[in-house]
Amino acid sequence: MLPPSIPTVRVSARYLTPDGTPMSGSVEFRPPSLLTHSTADVFVGGPTVARLDGEGRISVVLPATDAPGWNPVDWTYQVTEKLGGLGRIRSYQIALPAAQATVDLADSAPADPNTPHYVAVPGPPGPAGQMGPAGPAGPVRSVNGRTTPDITLSATDVSAVAANQVGVAGGVAALGPDGKVPAAQLPATGGAVASVNGHTGVVNLTAAELGALTPAAGDLRYLGINAAPVKTVNGQAGTVQLTAADVSAVAADAAVLLTGDQTVNGAKTFATPPSTAANPATANQLARRGYVDSVSAAGTWSPASMGFSGWAFDPAASSANSVQYCINGWVYLIGIPLHAATTVKNVVLYVPGYVGGTLAATSFAGLYTSAGVKVGQTGALNTALTATEGKTFVLPLTAQYNAAPGNYWVGLVVNGPSPNSNGPAFMRGASMGETPGGSARMPGMFIRHGRLPTTGQTSLPASFTPSTVVPDSNAIWAALS
Repeated sequence: MLPPSIPTVRVSARYLTPDGTPMSGSVEFRPPSLLTHSTADVFVGGPTVARLDGEGRISVVLPATDAPGWNPVDWTYQVTEKLGGLGRIRSYQIALPAAQATVDLADSAPADPNTPHYVAVPGPPGPAGQMGPAGPAGPVRSVNGRTTPDITLSATDVSAVAANQVGVAGGVAALGPDGKVPAAQLPATGGAVASVNGHTGVVNLTAAELGALTPAAGDLRYLGINAAPVKTVNGQAGTVQLTAADVSAVAADAAVLLTGDQTVNGAKTFATPPSTAANPATANQLARRGYVDSVSAAGTWSPASMGFSGWAFDPAASSANSVQYCINGWVYLIGIPLHAATTVKNVVLYVPGYVGGTLAATSFAGLYTSAGVKVGQTGALNTALTATEGKTFVLPLTAQYNAAPGNYWVGLVVNGPSPNSNGPAFMRGASMGETPGGSARMPGMFIRHGRLPTTGQTSLPASFTPSTVVPDSNAIWAALS
């Protein structure tokens, strides 16, 4: 980029063939072999090549040739046009004064660049000359679009009304000297009014003749101010606005509605308790005595009595002489019902005995919905279950789960220990023969104790299809809290 102290001129041009096709090629601008500029402290030299674009145009910014500070002082550009399709290269000299901000080569290129010592110098436009005298009027070429030698126009040709159509039937009316249509050009109207309601002359009609009421008769149609039968409303006169209290009623926002949604505030005492045949659908609904009796455990130990939200069975019903060892890689499922909405934070297991140190990090417990979707999982059990001779292990879920009422499974996968010796022994339900009686159920109902058909698992699956659960002889005890 040139220093700002050197003035520049924008040079443009366009090259076309006789049929208007853009030409191709380039235009070269070459100053003397080397220039110096005293104030800018630069050397300027070499050619500047502007190539024709797709429209045959060039545009280039060049230093002005008369800028103060040049050495040599007087110099010009050598312009060389190298254009495709021309038999020869044209070359000529041109000066670019700083006073001319833009220059088009078509205005500056010489007609004969071969003339010796010819230098094109673009100058400012000269002053406008005086307007010349008006030339003679030319002959008429056409009239209303007609070009025949002898032209005759009609009223229609000039959007006028023919004179023979004024004041005649089917034509147009003329105006008289007074600016009005003469009576002779108006149609007959039938004459003046002969009578009004059978009267002639100066006619005065009565109300009866018009089928109307007289003022006195009209007044009888309306009540006078003191003639209305109602004098007061609930002791009030004038513009009366009654409230519920005025008519011994309860305001709409203070009464219990028979239908529709409504919020009732404050404590209410009922002489006869309300009743309903429907079971509660949400945690905060009132419940019938019959429903409470059907789901409560009055007089027995319940999970809540021991601090649990729910359990697989009362631990007092566990087997006294057998425990459950888990086969490596099997996913065991332990059913637990929840009768109310519960926030589940922990899975709880009871281990009667464990030598410790045999579990692998691929051992986990988790929580599944009755649809087989995992909604919670503990950390690895190898650090959670320690050696014991009988202990309740509370295993936190990595994230608590807000459980709706329903049936859930605790999932358990164990890896590492011997399947039936030194691994953790889990408390199981009392059995009848080889199978616990606690697994009894109606066909198609929720499987209380089961496992997944896949084996060799090192983690709990994200989900499974409940119909694939295999009923199992395990009756492992588990609880939720």
